[in-house]
Amino acid sequence: MQILEIANTNSHLLSGYCCGLPPAKQQTQTTGCPACATAFSLCLKEYQGTTSPTAVQQLQQLQKKTGQAEVGLEPQPSAMYGCAFGNASTPVLGGSSFVLSDSEVGRVTLPFTFRWTSI
Repeated sequence: MQILEIANTNSHLLSGYCCGLPPAKQQTQTTGCPACATAFSLCLKEYQGTTSPTAVQQLQQLQKKTGQAEVGLEPQPSAMYGCAFGNASTPVLGGSSFVLSDSEVGRVTLPFTFRWTSI
């Protein structure tokens, strides 16, 4: 997958609240939001009809517990996030809206630890 551009012009989180505000202010301020810190997570799993942000929330909770500010390019333990075939994340790549001009900047590698069957 190649990501070329991200546009989050209002600097809102998935919840609709502003990025970078303390919880008490998130529900009251919806304009003039600070820029988001945008990173990407890749999860390779078997087919699933619908998805939810649960894996991202679990990852954020783990980061808080371990004191990590961001996840590096190293794959994370797959079973913990429901990613049967692996998962990995980028560091923060930019703010709320940006264009990736260097295709290597946002590269995420998912090493396979299994072998595909041959036909």
